[in-house]
Amino acid sequence: MAFYYFAYGSNMAPNLMARLCPEHRFLGVARLDGYRIAFTRRSLRTGTGVADIVAEPGSTVWGVLYKIGEEDVAILDRKEGHGWAYVREPFTVRLESGAEQQAVAYTVRTKEWSPVRPSRAYLGSLVSAARERVLPASYIRHLEAMADRKSVV
Repeated sequence: MAFYYFAYGSNMAPNLMARLCPEHRFLGVARLDGYRIAFTRRSLRTGTGVADIVAEPGSTVWGVLYKIGEEDVAILDRKEGHGWAYVREPFTVRLESGAEQQAVAYTVRTKEWSPVRPSRAYLGSLVSAARERVLPASYIRHLEAMADRKSVV
C-alpha cells in the first residue's frame, strides 16, 4: 500500500530521504494552507527546537510531497518518535500544479507552551533543503529570516 507524505522539515532534504527511504518517490513541491511552521518541541538530542506545523488562518507551510511504501512509514515513524514525540495526521496539500492530495504529516504530540528556540544549524538545514527542493523564494527568505533572528541558539 502506498502513502503520500508531506515533509516540511528536515525530511525535505533529498539525501536524507534517499538514506531513510530509498524507494520513495518525490512528487513535487507542495503547500499546506492555513498552517505555519513553528518550533513547539525540544529535541532530546540537542535541547533545541524542532519543526512542527500549527494552525494559523492565512498562513502557508511549504514542503515536499513524497509517495512512500508501508515499510517507509515504519522507518519514518521510528525517526519521528511516532506516538511519543510526533503523531501522524492527515492533511490536504496542494501541489504546484494545483492538484490536491491527501497526505500524512508528522505534528508534535505535546506542544510546549511557548516556542522552543531552534539552533542555527537546524534552521540552516531547513533552508538548505528548501533551496534544494526549489521551494518558493519568499518562503526560503522567511526561513532565512528565522535563522537570522536572535531567537535562535
